[in-house]
Amino acid sequence: MRILWLLFTATLLLSAEGKLEHITLNENDFSIVTEAYDIYDSKGKVVKLYFEARNNDLLHRLSFTLHDETGSCSGKSVEDGAYEIDGNTITFYSFFDRRGRVYDVPYGARIMRYEVQKDGMLKKTESRLYIETSRKSFDKESAIQFLWKPAETEEEKKAFEGYIESVERQYKGTFVFVDEANALMDEVQKALERKMSKRWK
Repeated sequence: MRILWLLFTATLLLSAEGKLEHITLNENDFSIVTEAYDIYDSKGKVVKLYFEARNNDLLHRLSFTLHDETGSCSGKSVEDGAYEIDGNTITFYSFFDRRGRVYDVPYGARIMRYEVQKDGMLKKTESRLYIETSRKSFDKESAIQFLWKPAETEEEKKAFEGYIESVERQYKGTFVFVDEANALMDEVQKALERKMSKRWK
């Protein structure tokens, strides 16, 4: 297993598209592998976190999108991400956007926070999100409309609850509204700005 890992590492180091980093969190060793991909109409970069077990096995803990563009020249779904490590805590920031003539792709932001445990496992301590799954004008029959106007009837309220539950399930977090949503978007944008500023230093 160790030999395979060394070969894999060498391949990454020789490739301009790959990057390997070793970190220690809560007295546990981890490898962070950054990989580029170009598949069908999707192109981007993903980071994968591996726990380095004492028997030299690498145990995958999670994957996170640093950048993704999916779609055609006329319209794309875009996701930008950043991560920051503070002590034993890893925070992942995601921003979802649209470019061009696309209507049924997400717009919004998400913050996920994990704490590294003594045994090398990750415990999710926070996950907040605000996601519009399509443009405001795209589907006027969808319950997404109640993000911008109040649901009045019981049927409308139930449909909106269904929308929120669906988004929370798909994006794995707790939906936030109004001021909290604005603060979330602002926090994610600042994290992405910090990521960009580090590139230029």
